[in-house]
Amino acid sequence: MATSTNGTCPFCPAAQRVYLESPRWVVLRHVDPVPIAGWMMVASRAHRSGLDEMTPEEAGEIGTILAALAAAVRAATGCERTYSITFNEAVKHLHLHVIPRHANDPTTTSWALADRYRSTARGEVAAADPHVAETTAEAIARHIMDVGVARSAALAQVGFRVPS
Repeated sequence: MATSTNGTCPFCPAAQRVYLESPRWVVLRHVDPVPIAGWMMVASRAHRSGLDEMTPEEAGEIGTILAALAAAVRAATGCERTYSITFNEAVKHLHLHVIPRHANDPTTTSWALADRYRSTARGEVAAADPHVAETTAEAIARHIMDVGVARSAALAQVGFRVPS
């Protein structure tokens, strides 16, 4: 596994709480200030700058992981749907965001979400309560591991577990 050369990467190893892990991936919530409770991330354990650097094993697993995480975010938050994005700009380590899209909240629509993100980071818009973000992330992790035979079996096949 490659590691960060400068020692400042927040994913090498994960600097925040890991909710679920596998040999190649970790599931985290977005760090505070998080704009929306339920904003989750999947990060590769290996230091990679983008999707094009994934191994065949990682490429074969990421769809299964994202589908399970999106279903869990939707179930735990009651959102209409989820967005999955990756830029790897602020942190050049492969990580994908899974973000709840709430029908009754226009600030979670399409590109308005980027404005909300920046406004929250600047302190112009209130962040999600950290306790609510934490309990929502815990509910999402529980849901992923309990979501039903097909998804939990698929995640078990790629080695996902709750960290000890």
